[in-house]
Amino acid sequence: MGKPFLYILFLLAACSATPENPDPHREFNKDMLEFNLALDKNILKPTALAYRDVVPDVARESISDFLANLKEPFYSINYIVTCDAEHAANSLFRFVINSTLGIIGLFDVGEQIGLEKTEISHQSTLKKFDVPLGDYLVLPILGSSSTRDAIAEPIAWFADPVGYFIGFPFMLAKYVLTAISDRAENANLIDSTIHNSMDIYSTTKSMYLQKYGDMSTNADDIFLDDEED
Repeated sequence: MGKPFLYILFLLAACSATPENPDPHREFNKDMLEFNLALDKNILKPTALAYRDVVPDVARESISDFLANLKEPFYSINYIVTCDAEHAANSLFRFVINSTLGIIGLFDVGEQIGLEKTEISHQSTLKKFDVPLGDYLVLPILGSSSTRDAIAEPIAWFADPVGYFIGFPFMLAKYVLTAISDRAENANLIDSTIHNSMDIYSTTKSMYLQKYGDMSTNADDIFLDDEED
């Protein structure tokens, strides 16, 4: 794993995409995509399917609610940064209510009393502030990203206040359990995307750019390399 991460550091300092070469890290990205697909096929998917088959539906729902509740403080901080006081307060109140009345978040009491669940990522926050996306990247384990979001990812880890209370080992366990839970809940959609896409690289790249890409980016430049294949 050391070599890919060293290469990522090099990418962050390397030349950016140009109209002549809109996807300068395509070779690296495809290698990382193959690595991630192999990881999913051999480890994540079997584990997620076993989790889905062994753990009862009610228990999986409670685990999902528990994991979602741990994200609420991070959502609140992102909403504060984007000057969205209403959603920041909503996320904070949801965390307090679900952590107490909802028994450490095992039950979504907040939703039952009218506090609707909303989500915001650090990628969305950066996009809202018009921070340039940079080049498209596929990171090991993390998947689709960009030079902008690759730099912001470690900052986001340190900005999550939950980590300071539960400690690194439990935070790591939370990420692993979240990955398994999400894979189990979205198994059909993920498998359909993998097996039905003629070009999984172009498909995942398109999905990421549509969600987090710059509004000012020229679509012809983004997809030029995909159309040439």
